[in-house]
Amino acid sequence: MTDAPPRGPVSVRPATPDDVPAIRDVGMSAWRATYAGILGPAVVERFLAIAYSPERVALRVERDDLFVGSLAGGHPSGVDAFIESLIEDDHAHIVAFYTRPDARGRGLGSALLDRVVEHYPGRDISADVLIGNTLGEPFYVARGFEPGDLLDEDFDGDVMRERRWWLRAGVGRPSPPTPRPTGEGAPSRP
Repeated sequence: MTDAPPRGPVSVRPATPDDVPAIRDVGMSAWRATYAGILGPAVVERFLAIAYSPERVALRVERDDLFVGSLAGGHPSGVDAFIESLIEDDHAHIVAFYTRPDARGRGLGSALLDRVVEHYPGRDISADVLIGNTLGEPFYVARGFEPGDLLDEDFDGDVMRERRWWLRAGVGRPSPPTPRPTGEGAPSRP
């Protein structure tokens, strides 16, 4: 039996244009590790070629609220995870939220989510999670999000089914669960 990875100090800051290569690397490695078995490698690679091109990520850093997280002694780039959000209608929406696979379960996701909650005081927050993502849904449930509608997104002829999750303003976010040893059915956090 293996213990959960140690949780250490996490730093969170706004992303800058200099972070674009590291954000691309985090997004691409997380997508491949998380979705290849759900969507298939060909669909994942087509999505990454568009959504994580250098130009697209640079635009997202400039346009959206994008924060990066790093662990003490983490990846040399200084970016172990990121969260991207924006205002959508009357609420905040998490557009993308990924952690390097080898950095999961160490508090990055909780720290980044806390930053987004602080960034949008008094607003509901939504996040769309691909059905079958066994990392994302438990993460959101453990932090007080409630399931919402099912959504179908067409990507180049492939339909991706997602569930919209909601964190209601003023509800508060429960503390993250105490990490359990892996191998007991406890998913790693994104």
